[in-house]
Amino acid sequence: MGCRAIEIPGHGQPPEVVERDEPERAAGESIVRLRAAGINPVDLAIASGRFYLPVPPPPYVAGAEAVGEIVESDALPVGTRVWCLVRTGAFAELFVAPDTALVEVPEGPSDAQAVAAGIAGLAGWMATTMRGACGRGDHVLVLGARGVVGRVALAAARAREAARVVGVVRSPGDGAAAAEAGADSWVTSEPEHLEDRIAEAMEGTTDLVIDTLWGEPGRAALRSLGLRGRLVQVGNAASATVELPAGPLRGGRLDIRGFSIFNEDPADIRAAFGELCALMAARGVALDIEEVPLDDAPEAWRRQQRGTGGVKLVLVP
Repeated sequence: MGCRAIEIPGHGQPPEVVERDEPERAAGESIVRLRAAGINPVDLAIASGRFYLPVPPPPYVAGAEAVGEIVESDALPVGTRVWCLVRTGAFAELFVAPDTALVEVPEGPSDAQAVAAGIAGLAGWMATTMRGACGRGDHVLVLGARGVVGRVALAAARAREAARVVGVVRSPGDGAAAAEAGADSWVTSEPEHLEDRIAEAMEGTTDLVIDTLWGEPGRAALRSLGLRGRLVQVGNAASATVELPAGPLRGGRLDIRGFSIFNEDPADIRAAFGELCALMAARGVALDIEEVPLDDAPEAWRRQQRGTGGVKLVLVP
């Protein structure tokens, strides 16, 4: 018997829908039946061949995360609903995941919502609450506040009782989404006078920046940080590089902290996933999610490359 999978035939090549043999597991692994899988920028980075962590050579099955149910496992009962973080291999009707990569999904969120709480959601939640150490009274600035990462970061800052929360969005039309997620105010990201507009919106200095953009918005955000302020670098949708003056970093005793879900402690990931699912259930964190049939994954992949405008694309079998 075979199963459908989304395969990357070569670096830089578009994905293809293929039939593969059903997988077999080894010790310490489980077989999972796909219920939903999230397409993320990291999948595109891996497929380009320029990812910063080891991945298998092509051809390989794409997919860094999925929600599914256990088919075979020594670690969890058959039928258990799990979220899996695997780097590659999750875009298949049946796939193998290390037991250490399995996180039980609590009751409440749908399969698609649980996927959104995964790589993207945890990037917003863990970057704000753990790496950013957001606390009561903080002034928090979120770059890229329209997307899932940004909207969860806004909600996380609110949950940690930040005093002021401001989002940076691409266009005025995205401001409502930022406000719905918890922003007190928002500014657009065009570079002209961005530092001044951020300063006005923050009503003073910034304690914490959650940065999904880098580039010019990242530099402007750094300039807004007060003494001992911190910036958590989550993504680089605007640019992979930025030129920074050294003096303000030293004079402000500023911290630039990186975040990568693949380098976080598994126990921290499990705890954070449960916290975020509980927040989503209790506070109704609004996320834009679109379910796409697995057979349409190549087109969904192209949409992710072009930009989804804050919509989380979720593959379903």
